[in-house]
Amino acid sequence: MNRKKDNYLVSKSNNLIEARYRLSVQEQRLIAIMVSDIKPDDRDFKKYSYKIVDFIEWIGVEGKDYYKELRKITAKLLTRLITIKQDNILFQTSWLAGAKYHFGQGIIELSFHPDLKPYLLQLKNCFTQYALKNVLELKSKYAFRLYELLKQYQSIGRRKFSVSELRDLLGVEQGELKLWVHFKTRVLEIAKREINQKTDLEINYKTEKVGRRIEYIIFSIQAQDKEKIKVTDEQNKRYDELLKLVPVQYRELKTLKNAIVKYLKRKGYEYVERNIKYANEKAKKNYRSYLINALKEDWSLAWWEDQKIEKEKIEIQEKKVKEKEEKEKEELQQYLNLIKKYVGKKVRLATIGAFTGVMQADGSLQVIRKRYRSEKTYVHYFTWVDIKDYWLKCPQVELLD
Repeated sequence: MNRKKDNYLVSKSNNLIEARYRLSVQEQRLIAIMVSDIKPDDRDFKKYSYKIVDFIEWIGVEGKDYYKELRKITAKLLTRLITIKQDNILFQTSWLAGAKYHFGQGIIELSFHPDLKPYLLQLKNCFTQYALKNVLELKSKYAFRLYELLKQYQSIGRRKFSVSELRDLLGVEQGELKLWVHFKTRVLEIAKREINQKTDLEINYKTEKVGRRIEYIIFSIQAQDKEKIKVTDEQNKRYDELLKLVPVQYRELKTLKNAIVKYLKRKGYEYVERNIKYANEKAKKNYRSYLINALKEDWSLAWWEDQKIEKEKIEIQEKKVKEKEEKEKEELQQYLNLIKKYVGKKVRLATIGAFTGVMQADGSLQVIRKRYRSEKTYVHYFTWVDIKDYWLKCPQVELLD
């Protein structure tokens, strides 16, 4: 039971995929894990047993008390209703028949509701199959659900929904996300990003209006590039940041997005960032080819180093200017304090010993000097700029009256 689930397959009847139900992403993972343990030749459901420590990791149980959280999930799932339409029949049932915990052994034992046998056992046609690993990493419950709905149409390459139909299939509550912009950003865009980055599908969509109202959503569906490299949640965030650096007209190019994901995984964020910025500045034509080659050959290295050197020079210069401004500010404050103390009084600055004068309110020093062998006097005004260097060297002030 302590097994990796990477190579397991999930097979569901298309009628089950088209059913109406509302499950959290953890509940959907739980069901998918159980389905992946059904063998193609099984004629009846079994008791599906798992080590709890493995199970909580697979379905992404959060919280300090993992056992308690898992019990909450299975308790809710036992009450979840599923509505299946087939021909002229509609019937409602539940997913699980029971959940049993063997705490002494650390085992959980789960069983499907018998009503689900026609939709999970002995499937010969009209069913959809996918690798379990494609959905276990999905974080959005809408991404998980949309993946199954589109996977079933992969061979056709497109699927059209009315907006109301898709909301119903995804389990969006009535009255929830009523505005199109909210449904688009919180459901469709998140689901699209996750599916494209974490699964074997590459999807896109467009809308159709009836009058002024958006009524239909048409999805394009194709197999993901085999060279696509899956990324972690943290790398997903960095990927979004990097994609915003790319000119908007190139952001939906599949080969370009795959290249960004590839080198983000291999080389890291800074490597991809500087090559995108380099391509933005240098590429004159064929931007896609230029950026892909820049990422491959690291064309931006010398340019980036020059940028860093230039940036460091600017930072050093700015630091010097700032230090000079701070020094002048400090000097000015000292001089203002001097003015405040001695304004209107006759003083002599020690380093201008020959000059005495009266400190003015504007910070100047009025100095009255007599010409040698003459009764004539001369009045000089020594401003802050004139005398600051003198008194800062030896700022003693002699009060003369």
